[in-house]
Amino acid sequence: MSTMIGIVTYGNMPFTKMALESIFSTTKLISNRDIVIIVGLPGDVETAELAAYYDIPHFVHETNKGFPASLNDIYDYCWGERKVNNIIMMGNDVMAYPYAIDSLIKVANSSDYEWICSREYSAKDFIRDYPQTEGYFEGPKMIYKAFDEKPWLLAVPYSEEIQISAGGLSDVHNLSLFKKSVFDKIGYIDVNFYPAYFEDNDYARRGVNAGIKSCTLMNSVYFHFWSRTIHQGKGSSDKQFNNNSKFYKQKWGGDFGREAFSLPFNGHIYSLAGVKMQPSLKIDTRIGETALIKYWRKKS
Repeated sequence: MSTMIGIVTYGNMPFTKMALESIFSTTKLISNRDIVIIVGLPGDVETAELAAYYDIPHFVHETNKGFPASLNDIYDYCWGERKVNNIIMMGNDVMAYPYAIDSLIKVANSSDYEWICSREYSAKDFIRDYPQTEGYFEGPKMIYKAFDEKPWLLAVPYSEEIQISAGGLSDVHNLSLFKKSVFDKIGYIDVNFYPAYFEDNDYARRGVNAGIKSCTLMNSVYFHFWSRTIHQGKGSSDKQFNNNSKFYKQKWGGDFGREAFSLPFNGHIYSLAGVKMQPSLKIDTRIGETALIKYWRKKS
């Protein structure tokens, strides 16, 4: 069964380079052509050149389409053009530890789990466990500049032995595997969460309500720098965060984990920017995406 890794970037090429190196050094089941990169920051020549250097399929956005639409581009390429069985979504500020990616693929190919999550080991947890490394991370935003060093390799929070936990849907886009059946049940990412924030909550909520079978692999671990696009790049604003939070509550009738609705908009059609959105767990079309993105871009 075929698997591809999808990575969305918005600048921060040095982190993307390290993420790719972590793939190359830890997996035997993924080749360069099994990776696809979305270059989401207009004018980001560095990331496009990096992808071309490694012969990795990539798509360059001329305008900021946002994170959800970028993910949907990956879905169209992988599920449609490449017709793979599985997609592993991976953040560009994520470093895969040994066995993480291969374990995801092995469990997907040998079980009926549809959504398989890895386990996060955050930079904050790492500094707690290895206080001597605090100097690598500057200030409250934990700015990282030592791109020629890999201090997180001091930690060994992984194992080759596959360990399946019943808890699932704990991770969406950092390092998790989706079978095609996930897309068949809940479809695309909601671009109303432009440019980012809460699109992962929405996808997880739809996955739970659709009864998707999920698990977490305790031995599949990734190091997470913690929101480098926001803290060390050109990421989203507090206003955009608040807009998306309000829309999530409107869509589901409450905060994440406190939703009052079992269907989006409590089962009613919702119109915005001339687009009529169906009250379904599955978003099965990209028609209207551009209009919705333009609407939220003006509000941001």
